[in-house]
Amino acid sequence: MKIRSVEQTLPGVYKIVPEAGSVFFLRATYLNLVDEKSIVPCPACIGSDDMLFTSTGDESELESGPGVFSDEEWEDILHAALVFSAERAAMSYLGRAEHCRSGLFRKITAKGIDKEAVNLALDYLEQEGLLDDRRFADAWLSTRYVDHAEGRRKLSAELAARGVKRQAAEDALSDFFSRYNEKDICFRALKKYLRTHASPDENKLTAHLSRLGFSSSQIKQARKNLEEGE
Repeated sequence: MKIRSVEQTLPGVYKIVPEAGSVFFLRATYLNLVDEKSIVPCPACIGSDDMLFTSTGDESELESGPGVFSDEEWEDILHAALVFSAERAAMSYLGRAEHCRSGLFRKITAKGIDKEAVNLALDYLEQEGLLDDRRFADAWLSTRYVDHAEGRRKLSAELAARGVKRQAAEDALSDFFSRYNEKDICFRALKKYLRTHASPDENKLTAHLSRLGFSSSQIKQARKNLEEGE
């Protein structure tokens, strides 16, 4: 396999044009064996349009250009390209909405992309601050609050079901309930239930609010507030 040209499209990102086959891209960060400098276009050589690389390791086949890559180095280059394809798939989702790492991993691997490559890409995105479980949890809780009245226990279970990291979920929940009083949310849930159940069974009402994540004391307080006309 030979490369006809290399073009830097973004800092650390290169467009690789092989002699045969499709053009591909890679991020140098994902290279393990190959030094980024060895794939940078070489003005001192014949010229960027004429650069040619070979993976055979046979010097007799070496065209003018910056160097020769072994089969192992070629595997490294192609692996870096695979990881970058996983990164681009991840960014296509993150460009539309926040995601937690676990959810994003499931979506990308469902496309058939190698799991190891996906994990490496997600590691990079987390390091760059482009992927963040805490930020996702904050956004999800704010959106959830609009149409749902749920207690901490239920919300914690929902975040866990989505694969949000435990500490990120706990931090987000603490911030959320510093802004919204859980007792008030329970009272809101009670009134919402009564709008569709004019004469509710007391046990069913209690079970319903309990499933929404509220404690017995919160439920009792909400019912007391209702009786007092608050």
